[in-house]
Amino acid sequence: MSVQNNTKVLTTTISAILFLSACSFVPKYQEPEVPIADAWIPLSLQDKAQYSGKSVLEIGWKEYFREPQLQVLISQALAANHDLKKAALSSQMAYEAYGITKAQQIPTIGASASVARSRQSEYAQGTVYSAALGISAFELDFFGRVRALSESALNSYLATNEARDAAQLSIINATASAYYQARISKALMDLAEKVVKARSEMLKLAQLQANTGVINAVTLKSYEAAVESARADFEAQERGYLQAMNALSVLVAVPYQQIQMPAPLPLNEQFVDLQVPAGIPSSVLRNRPDVRAAEFAIRAANGDIGAARAALFPTISLTASLGLASAELDELFKSSSKIWSISPSIAAPIFNRKALNAQVKISELQQQMAVEDYAKTMQSAFREVSDALIARATYKRQYEATLRAVKAQKEALALERQRFKAGVSDGITLIDAERSTFAAEQGLLAVQLQLLVNSVQLYTTMGGGLAEYGGVSNATGATVNANNPMSDAVKVPLDEQSAK
Repeated sequence: MSVQNNTKVLTTTISAILFLSACSFVPKYQEPEVPIADAWIPLSLQDKAQYSGKSVLEIGWKEYFREPQLQVLISQALAANHDLKKAALSSQMAYEAYGITKAQQIPTIGASASVARSRQSEYAQGTVYSAALGISAFELDFFGRVRALSESALNSYLATNEARDAAQLSIINATASAYYQARISKALMDLAEKVVKARSEMLKLAQLQANTGVINAVTLKSYEAAVESARADFEAQERGYLQAMNALSVLVAVPYQQIQMPAPLPLNEQFVDLQVPAGIPSSVLRNRPDVRAAEFAIRAANGDIGAARAALFPTISLTASLGLASAELDELFKSSSKIWSISPSIAAPIFNRKALNAQVKISELQQQMAVEDYAKTMQSAFREVSDALIARATYKRQYEATLRAVKAQKEALALERQRFKAGVSDGITLIDAERSTFAAEQGLLAVQLQLLVNSVQLYTTMGGGLAEYGGVSNATGATVNANNPMSDAVKVPLDEQSAK
């Protein structure tokens, strides 16, 4: 064969290798189309649910939660909560796994040195000194199998990191909800204690009236029963308060009593105002870490498809070494001592193509499952935000109506007490009025708790709470946990993020 033909063959071979190395069997990511409503809440509520103030991504959790005690608890929970630490460690593991797969794209070079002495007979003996650098079984990634595995590992890590962010929002939600449960339980306990004292005073008056014949024994026993009923309710509310404190202790990972607390704010001064999310719901929901995690899961599944498809083609590996060898140590590093070797190898799938084709199909089915998970996550996220907004609009009106009802009930109770002291009433009506007022005040506190918890849920379901002060976007558009002590556990270089 002529030199010209050899050159042509070599050029064609190199061109083919370069073409194959530029190919990728990884499917291009396409955002799934998820059918969701164009509006968050019904038209009948939209004009009643407008809020002034900043959007959720512009408010850090320390700005949103004004309560000093809650700020201390959330800070402690983010620093020490066991579930959040576990999520951070899972993210670290995923990042290390990504580092392993990425390292497979680079040849592993090892250095070695040795001295060998041998004797076969009196006249055949000697010593050989050697030093070498070598590449051991490095896969030439012509078909992108290793790159696809690396891309899959990177997106798996990013999905795990988003899961860690979702865990942070869950911890903030749980801590704030438990805190307000404790506050309301304490208010209910104080209310029950107040009722016990009030009924005890009325019982003394009833005993005097019974002694003078104004009321009968049946009415007196009703007052005694009312006092004991109030005491039983006090015990129930105290139990709820102490259990709420235990729940807080678990969330912050230390006994609640060991935390030094500032003075609390009134319950009507707990939050800054939020505005209804601007733009279409789908664009707002992409800020949620669970939605972003579902997107990265699809991208990781695409990488698995690319790796499975590339496995259908031959695997080409290279083993090479370059070094020095000499019978004399002082001659070892002279040019005459150079040695080298190159050992390429190729492994082509022949009898296992059916299994490899099945693996491609499995990867494709897993990708389709990831798409379904994404659609379900997006629709669930829409429902959570929409439910929170609907609840916000209705709870405010419910609270205002309940507040008016409590006011009217207290006025009726005051009139009935005057009637009883004047001897006009037999006392049964007063007992009923006291019970109705007590139940109304308990109902008001229950609605207030729902309103407080709803304000927490409205903030976290829209993706608020990933930053301590304000929202900061990174190269992927995700919110960075700027001041969270757990946020620096793992980070992907910006060039790798933007490449994805």
